[in-house]
Amino acid sequence: MSTQVISVANKLQRIRDSYIKQLPTQLEAIRKAYDDLCQGPMEDEGLKDLHRLIHTIKGASASFGLSGLSAAAAVGEGLAKEAMQADEIPGDWRHKMTESINGMSAEAAKIETAQEVDLNTLELVAATESSIGKETKMVYLCEDDSFQRLTMATQIGCFGFEVVSFADLDQLSQAVKNSPPAAIVMDLVFPGRPLGGAETIQKLQSGQDVAIPTIFISSHDELSFRLAAARAGSDAYFVKPVNLTVLCSTLSLLTSTEKPEPYRVMIVDDDPHLTELYSTILSSAGMVTRTLNDPMLAMPLLFEFKPDLILSDMNMPGCNGIELARAIRQIDAYSGIPIVFLSSETDSDLPFHAMRVGGDEFLSKPIKADHLISAVSARAGRMKTIRQNMVQDSMTGLLNHTNFRERLISEIAESRSCGKKLCFAMIDIDGFKKINDSHGHPTGDRVLIAMARFLQQRCRKTDIIGRYGSNEFGVILPDCDIPTAAPLFEQLRESFAAIRFPAGTDSFSATFSCGIAALPLQGDAEQICKAVDDALSEAKKGGRNKVVADQQ
Repeated sequence: MSTQVISVANKLQRIRDSYIKQLPTQLEAIRKAYDDLCQGPMEDEGLKDLHRLIHTIKGASASFGLSGLSAAAAVGEGLAKEAMQADEIPGDWRHKMTESINGMSAEAAKIETAQEVDLNTLELVAATESSIGKETKMVYLCEDDSFQRLTMATQIGCFGFEVVSFADLDQLSQAVKNSPPAAIVMDLVFPGRPLGGAETIQKLQSGQDVAIPTIFISSHDELSFRLAAARAGSDAYFVKPVNLTVLCSTLSLLTSTEKPEPYRVMIVDDDPHLTELYSTILSSAGMVTRTLNDPMLAMPLLFEFKPDLILSDMNMPGCNGIELARAIRQIDAYSGIPIVFLSSETDSDLPFHAMRVGGDEFLSKPIKADHLISAVSARAGRMKTIRQNMVQDSMTGLLNHTNFRERLISEIAESRSCGKKLCFAMIDIDGFKKINDSHGHPTGDRVLIAMARFLQQRCRKTDIIGRYGSNEFGVILPDCDIPTAAPLFEQLRESFAAIRFPAGTDSFSATFSCGIAALPLQGDAEQICKAVDDALSEAKKGGRNKVVADQQ
């Protein structure tokens, strides 16, 4: 983030303070709406207006961590809803509503305010800032509440998206027509239009060749509102106060342009015409194939190609399919690889023999192309998932410690052979035990997952990220030096500190300390790991929430 603008954390604090500053105006509007309602008969429009005003303050105050005010507003919202649904207003309703409004005012009076700040200036800053050194994706945010809009835009921006925000549905519609974004985050309810967000998105999507991924946000959790969003084509629905880390993880998934690696299939059959046929069929479905007509040469190809599945004929000279399967299953790395047998034999006992030696499926020749593709895809996909689970951390989806260390060693070797630079950064979430003790382990887990998604979204595509320890993360930055890496992690540190994590009716922020070391100054993996550990220790001793680069 540019040093010419206020820090993200400071900016969010100022937004919150500015929101608190104008609370008396919002509360006065609620009191006036209630007084107008009490002047005559209880009309539906007046009740709806009162409900909307209280509903707005409930959701916004919760988003800013003002749990007392939000709880008091929730009581008033419930009373307004009760009156809207009742055939006759209860006798003590006015007394209860007066107490509720007084309770809101009392809670607001307890909150300390700070200097007011120009919201328009802050909104411009939030919209124009973007991650340095990484391609960003454009997200349109439409929310009529200026404080919630600005807070969400700022925090979504922390995850590396470029955010343009709108308060008006027509402005959003025009912007989408001029330049469609990668995704839209849309409030569901707007003044005078209870389902305005859904109606607008439905109309916009009808004019798009490809639907724009859309996330709806709302203070309403009722099925009727969720159905309205679903019918408009929503991809996700979040109830306010929105968990921004989960929302940004969803945005990352919805806007991802990375294609999954194709399945790798090794085809073994002594008939070259058949191997060519099967290869053509599977290649047409996007798979990568390697063919072999002599089963005795299977091992070198197996180790070189590393297939996700083996498609093997049963009857081959020198080594039949069952014998080949037995030999492959005795290799630890391939003991679980899917093996699909093909045969034109009519012996009904043959499939059972094939399954007994570890075959996953037995297909009779001739086989239809779609059946072959379906059988291979299902089993190759399963193998790919198993392999990913072996190298990935189960909670975060990042590389686990063992495989991250292996990648570090290989990246160092490659950088040295090419004469390129390389940096290694270690991140430690500050006070993580205290987070677990104060808010519970599930909340601590959410912080870890948020850090993983945060790094995936903000780091370069060429960077390698892993979970190094319980609350430690490692980042390998190929072709990068410390003068480039240090400012990047300073930006990440500041942005992560601005993210709010929900904890019951309250919220909190977390920080991290970071150590960085560079390859040209250190030799092998052990030396660079020691250098980065020393730098991280210095960051912690210096008060935490710091980035320290090794200067040896």
